[in-house]
Amino acid sequence: MKLKNNITLKILIFVQILFVFSCRTNKVAKNEHLFIGSNFKYLDKKGSPYLDSYGNPYLNEKGQPILNKYRSPYLDELPNYVKQKPNRKILFYIPLRLWLYDISNPKFDSVYSEYYAVNSKQRKQSLLDSLYIKYNMKEYVGKSRWIDRFFYHNGEAPVMIDENISRGSAENLQKYFINRGWRKAIVTDSLITNKKKAKTQYDIRLGRPMTIGSVKYDIDDGILNPMYAGYLRYVKERLKNKKDTMSKEKFIYSIFGRDSIIKKGDRLDAYVFENEISKLENIFKNLGYFGFNDLKDEVIFYVDTAKSIYEVPVTLKISKSLLNNNTSTDSLKSDTIKKAPHFKRFTYNQVNVTLDRARYQPNHGVPIDSTYYIVKKKEFKKDNLGKIVKINGKKIKTLTRDSILIVNKSGGRYKNRVLSDMMVFKIGDKYRLNSEIETRRNIYKVNNFNILGFNTFAERGSDSTLISNIILSPMDKYSYEIGFESFSSRVANFGITPNLTFTAKNLFRGAENLSITFGGSLGNIESKKNNQKLFNASEISIQASLSFPRLLVPFNVKSLVPKKWGPSSAISLGYNAQYNIGLDRHNYNAAISYNVTPTRTTIHQISLWNLQYTQFLNPGNYFNIYEEDGKTRNEVYEYYFKYNPSAGVDYNDTKTLKDDQLLVTLQDDRTFQDYLQKQNAKLYDSYYNLVERRRYRFTQNVLISSFKYDFTYDQRLGFFPKKNLLYFRTQVEFAGNLLSLFNNSLKDFKTSNNKIVKEIFGVPYSQFIKLDIDIRKYWNFSGKRSLNSRFFAGIGIPYGNSFDMPFDRSYSVGGPSDVRAWKAFGFGPGTSKLSSKNGYELVALDNFKLFSSVEYRLPLPSKGFEGALFVDAGNVWGTQKNSHNKFEFNSFYKELGIGGGWGIRWNISNFIIRFDFAYKFHDPTRDEDDRWYFKYIKPLKPQINFAIDYPF
Repeated sequence: MKLKNNITLKILIFVQILFVFSCRTNKVAKNEHLFIGSNFKYLDKKGSPYLDSYGNPYLNEKGQPILNKYRSPYLDELPNYVKQKPNRKILFYIPLRLWLYDISNPKFDSVYSEYYAVNSKQRKQSLLDSLYIKYNMKEYVGKSRWIDRFFYHNGEAPVMIDENISRGSAENLQKYFINRGWRKAIVTDSLITNKKKAKTQYDIRLGRPMTIGSVKYDIDDGILNPMYAGYLRYVKERLKNKKDTMSKEKFIYSIFGRDSIIKKGDRLDAYVFENEISKLENIFKNLGYFGFNDLKDEVIFYVDTAKSIYEVPVTLKISKSLLNNNTSTDSLKSDTIKKAPHFKRFTYNQVNVTLDRARYQPNHGVPIDSTYYIVKKKEFKKDNLGKIVKINGKKIKTLTRDSILIVNKSGGRYKNRVLSDMMVFKIGDKYRLNSEIETRRNIYKVNNFNILGFNTFAERGSDSTLISNIILSPMDKYSYEIGFESFSSRVANFGITPNLTFTAKNLFRGAENLSITFGGSLGNIESKKNNQKLFNASEISIQASLSFPRLLVPFNVKSLVPKKWGPSSAISLGYNAQYNIGLDRHNYNAAISYNVTPTRTTIHQISLWNLQYTQFLNPGNYFNIYEEDGKTRNEVYEYYFKYNPSAGVDYNDTKTLKDDQLLVTLQDDRTFQDYLQKQNAKLYDSYYNLVERRRYRFTQNVLISSFKYDFTYDQRLGFFPKKNLLYFRTQVEFAGNLLSLFNNSLKDFKTSNNKIVKEIFGVPYSQFIKLDIDIRKYWNFSGKRSLNSRFFAGIGIPYGNSFDMPFDRSYSVGGPSDVRAWKAFGFGPGTSKLSSKNGYELVALDNFKLFSSVEYRLPLPSKGFEGALFVDAGNVWGTQKNSHNKFEFNSFYKELGIGGGWGIRWNISNFIIRFDFAYKFHDPTRDEDDRWYFKYIKPLKPQINFAIDYPF
C-alpha cells in the first residue's frame, strides 16, 4: 500500500510541476496578454424562446413563443473561423515550444532573428560575430552559444492577444451562422483576462432560423423529356401493370426529391444546398451531360424571402441558362435569367490512348504538351487505322482495338490488349463521368503506368461529340521496398520484423507483376532453456505473387464481367518457418484468386483454390511447453496406473512404456475412460474435451485444400459518402470437399489424438465449412467526432475427414483489435481458465466466436491527436457435442468477456499510431456470482495495447 501511495504522490507532483511551467509568461510585456484560447457561449438555450435583437420572443400564429429545438450547433467547427491561434501544445497540455523560447536569453533575440533569417548554408560563426558587433555585443565574438540558439530556434514566440483580430473573427463567425440558416445571428467578442493571460469569449445569439417551407422543381425539358420517355419505354416493355405508370410530376419527385437532402422543415443551410448541387452534377454527368454546371449557372436553388424569411419556399431550377448581371442579394441565386439552348447528351467521337516511354518526365510532372495527339477527324478514317499516318506532322503507327485508337510507342514492350482492356469507354459510347473514373482506377490498379494526361473536351464545331486523349508512360520495370515493424503478442514479449519486397513489372508483356517478399522476425519469449538471449525466437518467410490485370479463365468472360469491374487474378506461393516456443512449424501455401469490383463500394473475391500444408517439427514437446496441460495429463496418468498397475511399472521403473505409446493407449482404452469419468468427471472432461483437443490443434500436421468466397460492401468508398456509413463483409470457405471424392483411393491415417482419417502423402486433409460475418456502422458527428460499432460472428464446422478445426482456421479473443482488456488468445473457450503458473500461457481457441465493440472517437486539443472511449465484449465456444464449454443460446451472454477503457491515437499523415488502455468489466473465468470486475479494477494497471491503425 505504501508503494502505491508513493507512485500516486509522484504522479501528482509531476502534474503540479507541469501546471506551474504551463503558467510561465517570462517574455510577455507589461501591457500585453498571452493569448491562451477562445471560448464560445451560446445565448440561445435549447427549449428557451427565440429572442430578437431587442430581447423579445418570436411568436407563432397562436401568439405563443417559438422555442429553440436545436442544441448548441457546430461547437467543434467554430475554432476554424477564429483567425488567432494560441501557442501549440504537445500531449494536449504542454506548450513545449513556448517554454523553449522562454528559456532563451531575450538579450539575443535581435541577433538570432537576423541569423536565422538567412539560408542555412550561410549560418556560420563569422555571420554570428558580425551580428554581435552590430548590436554592441563585442564581448561575445567567437562564442557559439549553440544551446541558447537551439532554444530560440526551436521555440515559439508567445502569441499576444489582438482585439482587432478577435473582432474580425467575430465577423467571420457571424457570416458562418448566416450561411447555416440563422439570418439574424449576432456574434460579439470580449476579453477574459487573468494577470498576463487572456482568452477571447464569443457570445453567440442565433435567433430564429430560416427553414424550408416547400420544395418545387423546375426542370429543363431538354433533360426531363428524354428521361421521362425512357421511363415510359421501360414501363411498356418490362412492367405488366401499366396502370402504375407515374405522372410526370411524380417522376420528377422520384428523381430529384425522394433521395434529396433538401427537405421541407429543414433549416435553410447553404452548405447543404452546395452538397445537393454537387450530387446533381454527378448524376447528370453520368447521364451524358458533359460539362454540366461547370460554370455554376445551370443548377440553381431559388429562395423566395418576399413573404417570409422563416418558412421559405425553395425552387430547384435546372436549365441551360446564363446569369444576368442584375442579381438580387436576397436569394441564393438570382431568378433573372436569359434563355439559352437545351442541354444535349455527348458521345465520344474519338478515344485516343498513347503509350510513349520517351515522354516520361519524373522530375517535371505532367508534360508541357498536355493535349499531345489532338488530330483532325479525317485522320481517323477507317482505311487509315493500322497504318502509318501523319499526326501533328509526325509519322505514327496506329491501330484500333475495341473502338479505341491506340498509339503504342513502347517498342513492343506492352501488348496493345493491355491498353484497350483498361478502357471502360470507347468511340460511340455516351459520355459518363464514372466511366472515366473507372478507367483511371483500372490504370492505377494495373500498377504499370503513370498518367501524364487524361483530357476530355468537346470537339471543335460540335455541340454533342467529345475527344478523349489519354497519355501514359510505363513505370520502372524493377523496384524494391524495405519495411520494418515491431510487435508484441501473448507468446512474444517484443519483436522486430524487417522485410524486403522486390517487384518486376510487365513480366510477359501483358502488365503482369511479380512481387516477391522476403521477411522474418526476431523476438524475445520467456524460455527456461535460452532466456539469457535477447532474441530467442525467430521466423523467416518468403511470399511470391504473380498478378494479372484480367481473369485467368480458358474462355471469354467479357460479356459477364465488364471492364468497369476492374477484373484481376493472382497466383501466389509462400513458405514460412517459425522457431519460438519449441513446437516449431513450417507452413507452405499456394492460391489462385480472382477479384472484381462491380461498383465503387462492392468487392468480390474468389479464391478458386487455396492450398496450405502445416508441418509441426516437435509435436512431442507439447506437454513440456504447456506445463499446465502436462500437469492435467500427469493426473490422468496416476488414475491410469491405479487402473492398470503394470503400466505404471513399465512407465516409471523399466521405462519400456513411452509417452507417445501411453497417450495412444489413453485414447483407445474405452474401459479406462469410463472408469475415469466415474472417478473424476471434471478431470475426464478437462483432459479429453479440452487438453487433447488443444494438443491436436497445436501439433497435428494438416493439409487444407479449399474454395473461398469473400464479399465486401463499404459505403466509405462511395463518391458521396453518407453521414452514417455501413461496412459489411462476409466470407465463406469450403475445405476438403474435392479431395473427399477420392476417399476410396486414399489410405487411412491415425491422428495424434488417435482418430482414423484419410491422408495424402502421409498428411491428413481437413474438411470443414467456415463462415464469417463482419458488420460495422459509423455515425459521424460535427467536429470530427464519431460513434463506431462492430459486430462479428464466425463459425467453423468440421465434418467428414476432420474432427476439429485446424489451428489456422480456429477463433480466438483478446488483443489490440478484439476484447482489449485481455491479451491475444487471453481467455475462453466459454468459462475455461487459462493458467500461467507454470510454463507458457495457454492459448484459447475454438470453433465459434461472437464479438462486439462500440467506440466513441473525438479530437483532442493537440493537432493530430485523437481520443477514444470504448467497450468490447466477446468469447469463443465449442460447437460439437463433446466440446468443453459448448455454446448454449440460453446462457452464452453470461460467458461474455466484457472490457472497456480509453485510448489515444496519433495521426501522422494518415498513419495511425494507437495506444489503448483497457480494464476488465466482466470476467467469465471467475465464479458465476463474482464475474463483475468493477471492484477489482486498478486504474494504474490497465491492459496496454499498442497497434497501428484503428481497431475497425
